[in-house]
Amino acid sequence: METTTRKRHRRTAEERLADLEAKRQQLEARMNEQLRKFEEQKRRLQENPKLKRERDAQRRMLVDRISRLANGWEPTQILAAVAEVYERVGQNEAQLQALHQRGEALMQELKPRRGRRPRNSM
Repeated sequence: METTTRKRHRRTAEERLADLEAKRQQLEARMNEQLRKFEEQKRRLQENPKLKRERDAQRRMLVDRISRLANGWEPTQILAAVAEVYERVGQNEAQLQALHQRGEALMQELKPRRGRRPRNSM
C-alpha cells in the first residue's frame, strides 16, 4: 500500500497580505455600520420632540389624503405615478410651482370634515 502524501501548501506573502487586507476591509465596513447606527441614535435623541410629532402628523395626513384621492390603487401604482410625474417635470420651475399650487388645493379639498357624518352617508 503506497500512500501519497500531499505536500503542505505554504501561502505566499502576497496571499497573506491579501487576506489581511480583506480582513481590514471587513472590519472597516463593520465599524462604519456601527458608527452610522450611533449617529442615527444621536440624531434621534437630539431631535426636538415637538418637531418630530408635527412631522409625523404631516406624514399621517399625507397618507390619509393619498388614500382618499387614489382609493383602490395599490401602493406600487401610486409610487409609479409619482415617479412618472417626477421624470416628466424634472427641474422645470414653472411646472414645479404649478404642482405645488395644485397640491395645496388638493390638501385643502381632501381635508377631513369635522364632526359626525350624517346617517345617510354611512
